[in-house]
Amino acid sequence: MNKTHPPTILIVEDEEIVAMDIKDMLTDLGYHVHGMASSGEEAMKEIETAKPDLVLMDIMLGEEKDGIRIAEEIRTSFNIPVIYLTAYADDTTLEEAKKTTPYGYILKPFEEKELNTAITMALYKHGLIMKIKEETENALAAIIGSVELMLEEAPKKYNKETLVKIDIIQKSVHKIKKSIDKL
Repeated sequence: MNKTHPPTILIVEDEEIVAMDIKDMLTDLGYHVHGMASSGEEAMKEIETAKPDLVLMDIMLGEEKDGIRIAEEIRTSFNIPVIYLTAYADDTTLEEAKKTTPYGYILKPFEEKELNTAITMALYKHGLIMKIKEETENALAAIIGSVELMLEEAPKKYNKETLVKIDIIQKSVHKIKKSIDKL
């Protein structure tokens, strides 16, 4: 997200009137609406052409809970935060949505202030996670580099017990890296 420009937001909502209302709210709040999509396919095309800072996603697109599937695809392929906007709060829908690790879940109807608060918190949290992820990856790369150097010198310098400890460190670092990659 560029700090000199307002955050760009993609609205994924199949009801045109609702999408226009959300767009008006966002514009009033000073956000830039990147576009509006009424289906998952349209949303993915919009994201591929110009990566927005955040996606507001309706869960029910047509007759399906397609928004949940698309949100997961957005998270894994583009690492863009998603906030759900939905009228559904049943346990099954919540459990399905939770698995996609959304940055928010707002029940319709909602007020402008609720929307702004959720967007502000989501963008802040996403920025924080990206910073932590980058710093952790840099630290892990340094550890991996050190371990690899130690292993190159291993036969000459280290006994078997030390080599086992080095191997444990290396495996642990790779496990941490896999966990960080999931963020």
